Amino acid sequence: MGYLGLIIGYLIIVLTPAFGLWHKIFPRLEKKPAAAFIPFYNYYVALRACNQPWYWVIFLLMPGIQFIMWAAINVTLIRKFGEFGVKETILGILFPYPVFWKIANDQEKYKPVPETNWDIEKQVNNRTPSDHVALFFALPVIGHAIVYPFSLLGTKRKPGKKSIFKEWGDAVLFALIAASAIRTYVFEPYTIPTGSMEKTLLVGDYLFVEKITFGPRVPMTPFSYPVVHNSFAPLANVKSYTTFQTIPYTRLPGFRFVERNDVTVFNFPAGDTAINDPRMPNGLIGHTYQQVLTDEAFYLAKWDRKEFESRKDYYMNKARTQIRDEKFVQSNIEGVEQDQNGNRSYVRGIKLNSFGSGLLSRPVDKRENYIKRCVAVPGDLIEVRNQKLYIDEKPAEIFPGMQTSGFPKQKGYYHELADSTPFVPQKNISNYFPIFPNDPQYDWTEDNFGPLKIPHAGEVVELNENTIPIYRRIIAAYENHTLEEKADGIYIDGEKVTQYTIEMDYYWLMGDNRNNSADSRFWGFVPVDHIVGRAAFIWLSAGPGGILGGGGRWDRVFTSIK
Repeated sequence: MGYLGLIIGYLIIVLTPAFGLWHKIFPRLEKKPAAAFIPFYNYYVALRACNQPWYWVIFLLMPGIQFIMWAAINVTLIRKFGEFGVKETILGILFPYPVFWKIANDQEKYKPVPETNWDIEKQVNNRTPSDHVALFFALPVIGHAIVYPFSLLGTKRKPGKKSIFKEWGDAVLFALIAASAIRTYVFEPYTIPTGSMEKTLLVGDYLFVEKITFGPRVPMTPFSYPVVHNSFAPLANVKSYTTFQTIPYTRLPGFRFVERNDVTVFNFPAGDTAINDPRMPNGLIGHTYQQVLTDEAFYLAKWDRKEFESRKDYYMNKARTQIRDEKFVQSNIEGVEQDQNGNRSYVRGIKLNSFGSGLLSRPVDKRENYIKRCVAVPGDLIEVRNQKLYIDEKPAEIFPGMQTSGFPKQKGYYHELADSTPFVPQKNISNYFPIFPNDPQYDWTEDNFGPLKIPHAGEVVELNENTIPIYRRIIAAYENHTLEEKADGIYIDGEKVTQYTIEMDYYWLMGDNRNNSADSRFWGFVPVDHIVGRAAFIWLSAGPGGILGGGGRWDRVFTSIK
């Protein structure tokens, strides 16, 4: 489909004045009919005629904001001709053509009207229901929850002042538009939730992620509620977006792109399918369903690695069945209890179809935001030896805030435990090869990893049973090809192949707190289309007590991130 969704979006905006018969409406606004057929200039003319800011036209060019602005201009023009009905307002927001046709073809009834005189009760009452509609569309439910208490207090309006519903509706709508434009294309606020970047970044640091340096990424799912990332209510699993319109990865020009050692915010690559559980913080029990599924299958094999590997398909299918039937799902809420006979059993479950729970399939730009340091760029050779990072055989730069546990895990660590441990829960073996590429051929740990080359666009790689674990997710998940691994070889899009040409650039990101960081060592490469922006500076920092509790870390405020 490519850019079809984006093209259709712009066509709707460009063709609305023609389909809406604006050439019949403009003469009544003392504007030339021909102006209605000049793309975007026609909106400029309509805004000037309605005494609204001309620069609103700029927002029509921005995916993710353009249809909010389009609806606002439609309603503004409809109201210029005195049409304040609820039905007409809803149509103006969603499908304005019937209203425009009615205005265009009834010149006697529809003439430009002066702006509302807020001191005339009849005019105020005439438009109040539609102002309620506008407020609802700007901020569903919450808007009225804020405004109603003020209205019940009977606050008196000053002469000539707008009604409280009109004033709040306008304020909320354009605050959302402005905030969305800034958040999408310039700066986005971000809060550090974990200690993976300590001591460079601390839990409770509030920072701005700037997008100008790398170039702003055009929203891939522009039909989403402004400002909210991916959910209205994370615990209830209520999406804030729809995939009605999608746009392929597109990035506007920047000053440069990601370089080694940039502290970078990105969408979690392995988070295309996650699991939601209302009992967990932010509702997420696991950012990657595939790892949870594999761990469940490993559990069913009683953590016997040889048994699991010899019958992997059987255990994986059994795990899928158990998840589908809402029986058990291994998770971070695991515990141990005894039944009435004194036998130990394991508490490990969620019901995937219960309220708020379920599998979450998310597009790239709606996956969880992570922040790490980019330690390797496309083409680099990365290796970790006894916790020391090497890039192209040279020691990587060490930053003041970086730290490790001091106890490197040697290769063979997971194998030795798995082969000798009876079936009792132990933290070190509850996951099946948690280290990328999650395959027994690669006996790596977080402290002894690689060597591994970071793929770059245009690179031709060999595909065989040894290399496919490295490139499997690139081919199938990130570059969207059909991948089949058969007895006689590897098939991509139905064709047997021995090589593959990488289509995108990839990056390798790690936390500065090396032994307390879920990073590329666990889930692999970060594709270029997942990059959000550069962490710029901390604008506020609060310790465990919070700002009001005396936890303010004022020495960190307005410090740049290095």
